[in-house]
Amino acid sequence: MKKDLAHILPTSTTHGIGAKRVLLHNSETPTSLTQIAITTLRTGEESEIHKHPTMEEFFLFRKGRAIVNVNNQQIVCEAGDFIRIPANIPHSVKAITNLEVLTIGCAL
Repeated sequence: MKKDLAHILPTSTTHGIGAKRVLLHNSETPTSLTQIAITTLRTGEESEIHKHPTMEEFFLFRKGRAIVNVNNQQIVCEAGDFIRIPANIPHSVKAITNLEVLTIGCAL
């Protein structure tokens, strides 16, 4: 399967901020991946603190800069940084600048 990112229409994120272009959805694979997407946030957009009891998340920051709050620890991330969010750990993301992140979800 080959997809061209330029032809994938953006959709709303489940957190009500930013947009995502889904590269792979769980219905397209027999693996435990829930989703692979390119997520964009505008400067100042911030997700509420939340957690995923049955899913780990992985973020590869492609553009911009963000503050990622993981279990009350603030981590500044920028282009080239990779971060793992374990399942059931409270977290949020705040865009310091316009942000582009490769997001991967993996069910446990």
